[in-house]
Amino acid sequence: MFDMPFAARLSPHVDRVREHTRAWVRDMGMLNGAPWTEAFYDAADYGGFAPLTHPTASLDDLKHISDWHTWGFYVSDAFRDGFLRTRNVVGGKAFVARLKSVLTGSAPALHPAEKGLADLVSRSTLDAEDQEHLAEYLDALLWELHNTAQGRVPDPIDLVEMRRRSIATDLSAKLARKSVAAELPAELLRNSTMRALVDSFGDVPALRQEIVGFGHTYATGASTTSAVLAVQQFFECEPQQAADVVADLIAARLRQICSIIGDLPSIAAEYDLGTEAQAALQRYVEALKSWLAGELLWTQRSRRFSFSPTSTRRSFHSPTGLGTAAALVR
Repeated sequence: MFDMPFAARLSPHVDRVREHTRAWVRDMGMLNGAPWTEAFYDAADYGGFAPLTHPTASLDDLKHISDWHTWGFYVSDAFRDGFLRTRNVVGGKAFVARLKSVLTGSAPALHPAEKGLADLVSRSTLDAEDQEHLAEYLDALLWELHNTAQGRVPDPIDLVEMRRRSIATDLSAKLARKSVAAELPAELLRNSTMRALVDSFGDVPALRQEIVGFGHTYATGASTTSAVLAVQQFFECEPQQAADVVADLIAARLRQICSIIGDLPSIAAEYDLGTEAQAALQRYVEALKSWLAGELLWTQRSRRFSFSPTSTRRSFHSPTGLGTAAALVR
């Protein structure tokens, strides 16, 4: 399977969080069959994501974090099945516009995605930066739809940069930081090395998803916005070779993360961080490491990209098809 230098842990609140999240998505109307059925939701185990990625969070915080991540999964799945597969640009624009209106409180929530967002906004403290990142996440969905509708495979560099937005990298990093109460100076978080840490943190799951989900999303023609396709076109190589390149890039990002973590003491000294701030920085780093390890374990367990109503559920699975060789530890 994919290399991971960090250890995964599971929250002791996992069962209660799964129960809470399932009740929440049902209350929001997300289990109506499009795109989620109850069977698919259970097989994908969206409620098990946060307990693996935020293993030290309190029960209340974990419920809230799980709702945010699950809403993001729902929006991505609904957009892919409702607009990407059908190349419905007009419908996709309307879907995003409605969500933006709900985000700013200027429209009532009707669709399950809108109801979920309205509920989350009502019990979250979102600052201007959070609003901006959520808008960027929604805009990234449209970027993928426009590329797909035009049959365009993006440049690999552009794709990596936009994928950071389409998986809400900055919001995920902020949730991780807040889950461990790591209050850090704003100027430190804006430091180029800290930004590189967050970017690499986002690239790892974003790129891995494009290998694991290739057959489900890209090989079926649902989207042209694929790192595998981009590398294949850029280097004029076979799909398996392209998947190997993407897997190598994931490994390089993990090495970069480890390198940056090794440099953090000197950065702490540069910003003259006190004992409390240094401890917060260490908690933040540990939270990012736990997130990455937990996300990989969840990906191995989840059947998000392999669900079939007649298939037998597996606790763990290795990627199959394109990219399998690249995904396995050698």
